[in-house]
Amino acid sequence: MIHAILETMDSFAPFKTVKAHCDVPCGVYDPTTAVIAAMTVARMTDTILELEEHEIKDHQGTRDLHYQNKITRMINEKERSAEIVKEEVRIIWGDFFKEPQFKQFPQIHSLVHEVLLLASKCKQNIDQDATRDLVTKLNDFSEIFWKIKNIKFKNVTYHCKPNLEVILPEL
Repeated sequence: MIHAILETMDSFAPFKTVKAHCDVPCGVYDPTTAVIAAMTVARMTDTILELEEHEIKDHQGTRDLHYQNKITRMINEKERSAEIVKEEVRIIWGDFFKEPQFKQFPQIHSLVHEVLLLASKCKQNIDQDATRDLVTKLNDFSEIFWKIKNIKFKNVTYHCKPNLEVILPEL
């Protein structure tokens, strides 16, 4: 019944056709969530390294439950954020990019693969260089995305530590 009503309405005042990555459709694609998550991975990695140095000095190398609690929470957040990077990039790559964009940016497949591998490396290790590489590759991905959307973007120093350079849309 609802379908018949909508069909009748559409015949009098046609609805615009929309396309998106989900069945709703919402049409929301934006790599900024992945950028924020990558910055969180970088920050958690830095904080883990700082915490370890601080705790060793304060506790003469012993690791008490307080330290274990802190480090566990930071690792969990680092893992969760790295997974967000992977999920957001996979959605944009798999649902937003189409054949014309693949032809225009043939490097997108290898770039996505690099982002996914770096996010995994960040999950597996406490490696500041890997976190910086992840942000750099994600910036490359974001730049391509914003070019396709024909939205101006800028390179800015992120407002939270570790204050890395990120690509964000100009609003």
